Amino acid sequence: MLTLAELGLSKEELQERVIERIADQLLSEKICGEDGIASLTTSSFQLSLHARIKSHVEATISKLADETVLPNVSKYIEDLCLQETNKWGETKGAALTFREYLVSRAEYYLREPVNYEGKTKEETGSSYSFSSAQTRITYLVHKHLQYTIESAMKDAVKNVTGVMSGALAETCKIRLQEIVSSLKVNIATK
Repeated sequence: MLTLAELGLSKEELQERVIERIADQLLSEKICGEDGIASLTTSSFQLSLHARIKSHVEATISKLADETVLPNVSKYIEDLCLQETNKWGETKGAALTFREYLVSRAEYYLREPVNYEGKTKEETGSSYSFSSAQTRITYLVHKHLQYTIESAMKDAVKNVTGVMSGALAETCKIRLQEIVSSLKVNIATK
């Protein structure tokens, strides 16, 4: 009987070859094409393994982000202070938290003067022909009311049209039946 040493193999090399062969058989499978030539393709086990690994990595990253990154981002945004500067970088005005800045920008946006189309002086591009008729919030409320009233009117017209057309068709049928029943046909014979 021959020993591993006589075959030129060590115990570790034999273990590596066995493991490599088992891994190759698990991760790939041999298929025969239409031309009869065999080729190797990815096994379903390997596809399943990759899917599970990807899922686990995504879950781990998501968990770490939820625990460490997102709370820090929220804290950074809440603690952020904005302060206006002039063209030389010198501060002017009071420092505002991000929340205060958002509120002030929203208030400015809603109170900004707009024309009858809802456009500001800058949006129209003409300062001479600009006439501020109202604030943006007034314009938006009027547009919403106009849309609501138009929608209600269109629905009402559709309903009335549906009812009227049905009733008109029924009236026409009844009148035509009355006319047909009142007609007399005389047949003259020679």
